[in-house]
Amino acid sequence: MDKAQLKKTQPVVYRTLSHALTSGRIAHAYMFAGPKSANTKNTALLFIQSLFCPHPDEDGFACQECDSCRRLAAHDAADVKWIEKERIKKNDIARLQEQFSTTAVERNGKRVYVLDRFDKATPDSSNALLKFLEEPGTSLFGILLVENAANTLTTIQSRCQLIQFRPGSIAYVKNALKDLTDEESADMLARAGYSFEEAAALVTDETYPLIREEAKVFFENMHRITAVYRMQREVFPAKGEHTTRQWVNVWLIWLLYYIKHSGRSDVRFEQKVALVAIVTETLDLLVRPVDLALCLDKVYARIRKAVNL
Repeated sequence: MDKAQLKKTQPVVYRTLSHALTSGRIAHAYMFAGPKSANTKNTALLFIQSLFCPHPDEDGFACQECDSCRRLAAHDAADVKWIEKERIKKNDIARLQEQFSTTAVERNGKRVYVLDRFDKATPDSSNALLKFLEEPGTSLFGILLVENAANTLTTIQSRCQLIQFRPGSIAYVKNALKDLTDEESADMLARAGYSFEEAAALVTDETYPLIREEAKVFFENMHRITAVYRMQREVFPAKGEHTTRQWVNVWLIWLLYYIKHSGRSDVRFEQKVALVAIVTETLDLLVRPVDLALCLDKVYARIRKAVNL
């Protein structure tokens, strides 16, 4: 995360973190809350770099150029642990506690952990983390990244300093993507709430155009049973290479985009409303553990029923 960009797009966050860094009053745990477009993960990296950087600027933020900053950006620091999973479990917290049971090895003695998507963590992992937060070690700092703070235990919320991010600018993300993908793709990703970094990673993945095309093909043929068979057998079979939460999400988001913006004359208004509801409800459902293939089968059935009314 570029410091200037953070200051421009998230001024309240910038001032809050700057005050903590310059005053030395660092909370033992932070909860960075905001949608994908808010760039909470890269802000967490900048904050961590700032805790270790020997050459901070006048606002307390890291230079982002020294050896320490480069190592942290490469996730190559023994005292910083990132847990980046679709769903953090109790064993992940136990391993984290074990790793931090020894003394810090970096010069300034600080240790930091980052828990990504913690609002989707299992109840057992939340309870395990709660015990961790109740007895914070010396110079041990945590950052929990969530989209919705309300989806975490209130007892965990009360032990963290909440840093609320506002949604990123659609226009900014769309403009930043113009050299990486076409206008329609940039528009979809920006509207879906992706940050530039997340969107850039998607569009440069060879699977992305395949999933996009499959969403378009399904949308154009969703009234046909053959479209369902194709999805089940070729695109998202039960144990298929692309049958992952990430790509199912991307497929659904593209499908939602086509439903909203295609202007198909053969789809009546009430059908369009029903289709939007089906896809939106499914996207909400996918934040919890589900059998992806079974979930998709239900989606196909509901969509065919809606378009064949």
